[in-house]
Amino acid sequence: MVVERTLLAARQGDVQTLKVQLAEKVLNSDVKDLLGASPVHHAARAGRLTCLRYLVEEAGLPGNSLANNGASPAHDAAATGNLACLQWLLTQGGCRATDKDCSGATVLHLASRFSHHEITDWLLRSGEGDPNLCTESGAFPVHYAAAKGDLPSLRLLLGHSPNVVNFQTKNGATPLYLACQEGHLEVVQYLVKDCGADPSIRANDGMTPLHAAAQMGHNTVIVWLMSFTEISLADRDNDGATAMHFAASRGHAKVLSWLLLHGGEIVMDSWSGTPLHDAAENGELECCQILVVNGVDLGVRDQDGFTAADLAEYNGHPQCAKYLRTVENMSVEHRVLSRDPSTDLEYKQHPDSGLSSPNATISASAPAAHFDLGSPSSSLSNYDSANSSQSSTGEKRNSSPPSRPGAGPSESAITDMQTYMDMLDPDTSKGDGGRVSEPLPPPPAFPPPPPPPPSSRPPPPPSFPAPNVPEEPSADMYLKVKSNLRHVDSDGSKKQPQPINLGDASPLLLSSVLTADRVIVMGGPTEAD
Repeated sequence: MVVERTLLAARQGDVQTLKVQLAEKVLNSDVKDLLGASPVHHAARAGRLTCLRYLVEEAGLPGNSLANNGASPAHDAAATGNLACLQWLLTQGGCRATDKDCSGATVLHLASRFSHHEITDWLLRSGEGDPNLCTESGAFPVHYAAAKGDLPSLRLLLGHSPNVVNFQTKNGATPLYLACQEGHLEVVQYLVKDCGADPSIRANDGMTPLHAAAQMGHNTVIVWLMSFTEISLADRDNDGATAMHFAASRGHAKVLSWLLLHGGEIVMDSWSGTPLHDAAENGELECCQILVVNGVDLGVRDQDGFTAADLAEYNGHPQCAKYLRTVENMSVEHRVLSRDPSTDLEYKQHPDSGLSSPNATISASAPAAHFDLGSPSSSLSNYDSANSSQSSTGEKRNSSPPSRPGAGPSESAITDMQTYMDMLDPDTSKGDGGRVSEPLPPPPAFPPPPPPPPSSRPPPPPSFPAPNVPEEPSADMYLKVKSNLRHVDSDGSKKQPQPINLGDASPLLLSSVLTADRVIVMGGPTEAD
């Protein structure tokens, strides 16, 4: 519990807690984590310069202590990009820039590997870093920068030491090889055009930068190499494999199509295997279809006597095996039509062929090419030249040979082939009894003839019930309403009109005092009849 508290205080820069622990005599050089890292390592990783100085100068902890992997606090500071801590450790903390961890990596290797070009710049300008030192695997800082795609660090390293541009690791990988393998197009262009990197230098297994790019599916790198260098599609590795073998074995269908379109030839490797053998062995259905459409010979047998369909069956790829068995005995014309993308069940293993971005890598299903970023002591071993395309495991195909197939295709294969041919060409299908089905009637003439005249008059439309007749005519209803408006009491007692004083009435009022029978004017007895 005390160790965890101490390491946490070092990471957080909590000097007060460290002072309390120093007073309690629990802060000493024996405090380390499970990987052997001391509080000085943790403070350097976190960039806590004040805490780092307290631990070394006042607590008396060694500034150059080593973890289990041989890394010093300076290695941790360089790997995490803490320049101030690195400068203090190299000048006052007892660390040296040339110190190596267990893999042989210096602080310059780690700064290049983790793209901390400001640390790379300071190490080179101050003379602390040496770009000519290599790791146990023979990797120089320039190899790390090229594999990472760190163009600023690469410019600094090659500007300081241009002679390392074609240096090889112990497996023969150059910086250009690693850049092509990881798909860093800008780095490839810089190395070839500005630094004079040689694209013809091969790895120990004979692979060229073109092979590395094809194996990882980096089509943009392949296009650039073929356009601006003297590299050839016919180049072979030590096993006789071409770029087409590598692309087919990893399922990079777009790369394979590009290679075929630009002059790539379907040839056999040293094992007498074609790219179809590699594609079938790894279950790459779409690559098998592309090769079949482009005229590959399905009957070719490798040195062990197996066809591509045999390898697909043996390695557990029934979809590829069924497809290849179906098209084995087809004519060339039918093979051209035999590619059915709807059956691409197995070709979902590599959704990213590396064409979307020049920095894209292979999919997660393929073996990872990146080195582990979690440990500053790891080397470029995973960046060394990859295995040949003979098999996904790197072993010989005849380690456990399957049983030899029969001389002719199986009955199920013949049935599948006949069904497929019937689908492609309906005219070849047979009716019952082996007789050819009757031909279809000819199509109707154009324009079609007019329809014949009707033989009888069409029936009348269906009748609907007539509306009900109103009880009284509308005219009578109108007169009734009108009479109601002019109704006069029928009892004979009519109201007498009220007299009007003409002296107070206006002429307009006099002219409007009317009744239905009479007009009465006050001032005279005369009665108007």
